[in-house]
Amino acid sequence: MTRTRSGDAAGGRGQVMHVLTIAALLGAAWSWFGGRSTVAGTTLLSAWRWGLAAVGCSLAAAVAQLFEAVSPGGVDHLWYAASVLWLCPAVAVLGARRPGSAAWNGFVMLPLLLVLEWPVTGVALAEQISGVSQGAIWETVRLDWPELIGWLVVLGLGAGNFLLTRRGGAVLAGAGGVLAMLWPLSGAIPAGGWTDSVRLCGTLALAGALWWAGRLAAASPTKPDAEPGQRLALAWDDFSQVYGLVWAVRLETRVNEELARLEGGGVLGPGGVRFEDEEAVAEEDRDAVYRRAESTLRWLWGRFVDEAWVGRGLGPG
Repeated sequence: MTRTRSGDAAGGRGQVMHVLTIAALLGAAWSWFGGRSTVAGTTLLSAWRWGLAAVGCSLAAAVAQLFEAVSPGGVDHLWYAASVLWLCPAVAVLGARRPGSAAWNGFVMLPLLLVLEWPVTGVALAEQISGVSQGAIWETVRLDWPELIGWLVVLGLGAGNFLLTRRGGAVLAGAGGVLAMLWPLSGAIPAGGWTDSVRLCGTLALAGALWWAGRLAAASPTKPDAEPGQRLALAWDDFSQVYGLVWAVRLETRVNEELARLEGGGVLGPGGVRFEDEEAVAEEDRDAVYRRAESTLRWLWGRFVDEAWVGRGLGPG
């Protein structure tokens, strides 16, 4: 049977979209590799590794789809696995504190993968192994609403940690991109060209978001030689931007418990240490507040970052 001209054109458009999708994912991989320096000396290295796995799985899915290396159902399972892995970096940040970060990976991250993957890939494998299903091992994936809602809840939990940071826009764009990569599996759009188009838009959004986040990280100023208040504010901002709202609020509370014992009314907030009445605070009280805030942060940060990271922001201890 000869192919029709419209079929040839549709196939050509599909191939172009697959190539563009791979190109976008290569751009995303480049940006993610570039972020390795940002997490150097921190407990966020495990989150970076989860993202590396997500990039690799996404590329495997796109390449398999381009070359038809596996069945359409197998491609669906690869895209779903990639979408699940993209949830992991942000969730890993929520447990990125020594000494429990390794336990977080074992007792939270791996069960999370199992819970999200079992209804889709796990069930398919179990049916083949048990002999319940005699058909193709990898059938096309159509997510039920409970599976989709569970995935969205985890996405919201991870992304919400960064929405009030400077990376909030990039995080929203990246979350939208990953959602677009997953959405063809929901059955909400017809298979074919629309599926490829939506997924291409998702990978482009993801690549753009990672590039944007990398630019923001490169622009973060650190001035260990600045006066104590400014130096403390910049170092605190660096930590808050990288670790997000959850850890910033928890550490901020601990520091403010210490500052409440001093004169001057100093309070650590998003912009650094502020005083109830800036003009009325004696200089020695102000210096005492800065010293206490810095020493407390140095102690608390010991569970998150190495001494070299602290030194880049606050100077030698």
